[in-house]
Amino acid sequence: MSARRQAGFTLIELVVAMALLATMLLLLYGGLNFSLRSWDAGDTNGRRTADRRIGTNFLRRELSEIFPMRWKEPMTLKFAFEGAEHTLKFVSSRPAGVTQRGLSMVSLAVEQEPGGRKRDLVMRRAMPDDEALNFNALDKAERNVLIADIDSVSFEYFGSENDFTAPQWTPSWTTPARIPEMVRLRIRDADGVPLPEMAVKVQLGEEAGCLENVFQRSCRPRRPS
Repeated sequence: MSARRQAGFTLIELVVAMALLATMLLLLYGGLNFSLRSWDAGDTNGRRTADRRIGTNFLRRELSEIFPMRWKEPMTLKFAFEGAEHTLKFVSSRPAGVTQRGLSMVSLAVEQEPGGRKRDLVMRRAMPDDEALNFNALDKAERNVLIADIDSVSFEYFGSENDFTAPQWTPSWTTPARIPEMVRLRIRDADGVPLPEMAVKVQLGEEAGCLENVFQRSCRPRRPS
């Protein structure tokens, strides 16, 4: 009789065994869940970093190819360039679309995500008009996100008002008769962490935007074919 009793398990032993098994399964599930969340977070951060790198590289190329197009104003020399502290509008030597040719108007600004709370660095592109006097064509242009989920962007411009003053950095560009030599960007992400600062040299000189004599103020804008 005593041998039969020793061959089985008591109720307490079964309860303890089930409790230990449940604890082990709970710990295993928690570890697996943590690993999956870590994997997803790492994958999301990796994709965001890659997307930001692509956006900043594209932005660097775009700013380096600012084209010195002149507005069609017969009495004044005024380049198609508007540089403010938080917005930038210029003409790029890149076309507005894959199937299009020539130049394109470009605007850069931080905009609220439609229907959401996120803020993105948005680029808009439009075809320039030979008779245009402003950037109004960009108001109806398509919204393209360059860098997603950021808090703010600030621009600075390096240049001088004339050939007799030393160039310096300014938070806005107030010299319509000249194009800055460099453009600097400072971007903060949604958490307030600054991204690497970007300073881009404008490659094209002001004379590139004129077909006639460079000293003529009424020259016709050059259109790359």
